[in-house]
Amino acid sequence: MALDLGQAVVPWRAVRAGNAARYLRAFVFSGIGTVLLIRVYLGMTGYPKLGGGNLHIAHMLWGGLLMVVAIGAATILYGRSARFAAAVVGGVGFGLFVDEVGKFITQDNDYFYRPAASIIYLVFAILLLLDRRWRNRAVPTRDQRRADAVDLALGGIVVGVTERQRADAIRSVGVPDDELDRAVLHLLEALPARDETAGRPWWRRLTDWAGATRDRLAQRQWTVNVAAGWIIAQPVLFPVIGVAIDAGRLETEPTVVAVLVTLVMTALGIVGAYRLRRDRAAAMRWFGLALTIDLMIGQVFKFTLNQFAAVPALAVDLLLLSIVNAAQLAAANPAAGSPRADIGGA
Repeated sequence: MALDLGQAVVPWRAVRAGNAARYLRAFVFSGIGTVLLIRVYLGMTGYPKLGGGNLHIAHMLWGGLLMVVAIGAATILYGRSARFAAAVVGGVGFGLFVDEVGKFITQDNDYFYRPAASIIYLVFAILLLLDRRWRNRAVPTRDQRRADAVDLALGGIVVGVTERQRADAIRSVGVPDDELDRAVLHLLEALPARDETAGRPWWRRLTDWAGATRDRLAQRQWTVNVAAGWIIAQPVLFPVIGVAIDAGRLETEPTVVAVLVTLVMTALGIVGAYRLRRDRAAAMRWFGLALTIDLMIGQVFKFTLNQFAAVPALAVDLLLLSIVNAAQLAAANPAAGSPRADIGGA
């Protein structure tokens, strides 16, 4: 008879995974990409109907199926690879599901309900805000560092660990204070070794390249000037972009709010530009605040006005915010390296 190691009753207590932010980003970006691909595909194909007669197979059903697969993988499989795969599959499923939010909240099941785009955007924006909060958390507790190290070992038992992963995990555990620390360190040292480059997936190489490129851009003054110009020029750019996208079709309430947000952005951008020569880190904080306000408030109403045509401006906001955050970190800690990576990657 198989032994069930989970039969013992234990008190409920959870420790946040060190890679939680990375898994959440994988979920969010998979979901965003899915929504955009669906809208592009349906627009190009004339919004076809799957099914015959009175049947209509909504793609939210496929989304629910993929979310079940993701939950199953995260529930029954060990290791970070399984958890990361579950995050990606779950994100795709959630994207398929939330894309049809217009049908859920309108009496006539209107898929093209104009505020639907802003609702979808707001859901993902909140998740990204949670991701940013997790990445900026204080130093992890000893229990979390131990749990992260053992979590790495779960996958390492099967596929091994790279020397970099092993060293990062050992450094994270730190000087052993008790038997549990020593046991974790012994486990890490006993894990089979894996070549550093042989098993490195393409997407990890791509994200490393993107991160290094962002850090280089954050050190260039012209990049900061572009960010400042984008923020300060919003009162001019917003109506120009709106007319180009929607031929001047504006709705009063969303337009008023969007205009107010652009004015606030400009004011914050001017303050940041004034502080730039005296205190670069403070200037980056002002620029970051302006972009965050636009992302969390302004873009919600811009998506209501312009639907998914507002995506390019959103992409610019996200890119500039990433560069501004990197520049702020570099200015605040010029002698420090990049932030501590999560142990072992995804």
